[in-house]
Amino acid sequence: MPIITPGPTEISQDVLRAMERSVNPDLDPWFFRLYFGLVERLKGMIGFSGDIYIMSGEGMLGLEAAIANTVAPGDEVLALSNGVFGESFEDLASRYGARVRPVRSEYDRLIDPSLIPRDGRFKAATLVYVETPSGLVNRNIEEISERVRALNSLFIVDAVSAVGGMPVNCDRIGADICLMASQKAFSSTPGLAIVAVSKRAKEEIYKRGYRGYYMGIIEWDEDLKKGYFPYTPSANDFLALDAALEAIYREGLERVYRRHEASREAALRALEAMGIERFVKDRELCAPTVTAFYSPLEPQKIMQFTWEKLGIMLAGSWGRLADRVMRIGHMGYIAQRRFMVEAVAALGAALSHYGKPVDVAAAIRAVNQTFDEYNI
Repeated sequence: MPIITPGPTEISQDVLRAMERSVNPDLDPWFFRLYFGLVERLKGMIGFSGDIYIMSGEGMLGLEAAIANTVAPGDEVLALSNGVFGESFEDLASRYGARVRPVRSEYDRLIDPSLIPRDGRFKAATLVYVETPSGLVNRNIEEISERVRALNSLFIVDAVSAVGGMPVNCDRIGADICLMASQKAFSSTPGLAIVAVSKRAKEEIYKRGYRGYYMGIIEWDEDLKKGYFPYTPSANDFLALDAALEAIYREGLERVYRRHEASREAALRALEAMGIERFVKDRELCAPTVTAFYSPLEPQKIMQFTWEKLGIMLAGSWGRLADRVMRIGHMGYIAQRRFMVEAVAALGAALSHYGKPVDVAAAIRAVNQTFDEYNI
């Protein structure tokens, strides 16, 4: 019963088996070494020279930690938003007392860098690299970063649905805080928020002086130096992440990214073969990890049919896209031929069941031809 969604994703048997080990993360020195081994692997994957913190909690914890540690009441925050999670950053900053200035774009278009103010005293600017609900990747992130740096603002990037599925170099894109989560393209269990913090951001965090316990960076620094964690880590989630990263490095990052590109192209070609309109019109802006499309029927009907009748889970969307957009996930373990074939076949079967037949055979041929071209 495959879960072909943009997170949480299907998890391989190897990762599930890795969770079976019994470990005391508070007392076992081995676990402490495991933690820092994960940190170093993640640094290498995202090209990062700062510090990384792996916190027990879903990915949204990372977004909140980024705001809580850097933004004090009354600070100005520039929220660059072209999707649901960009708007979540606006909301989070407001909840922490920030004065938020939004710079918005349509959900299927890039943020226009020319709209970013050339002056102002913004403590931070926020951006989502891949907007999962719409399947858009903000490919102009480096240009945006240059504008943000000119304001001397921290650049906070939600890369939750990017890292592991596409090349991400945080030092190059100028991310002061980069956020990740275990349940997306890593194809591990939901339960770990990963927060990468640059030296520049760390200086601002210490000036801010946030003393939160669960997600406070200062607290984490003090406790890690003493040889323990601020609280008991969710040990089995760490074991799963270790196995997931091991699988990625064993395959090789270059091939992993090519596999995601093949999956993206296969999904787009399959939709074209079925006459279904993708949400993001500009093909170059379609993410390597998720494809969103206009649903020919009420999304809930299709999802219920594919899951209850076929045992295949597809995804709807969120916010104002919820009643008209669906998504096929192709991130991590599920970014491979057989899952794309199953997703396309299930979608076609649901549409046929409800009297909206499409050319499923042509769509499956498109998937197979694409993977053949990519030699995956």
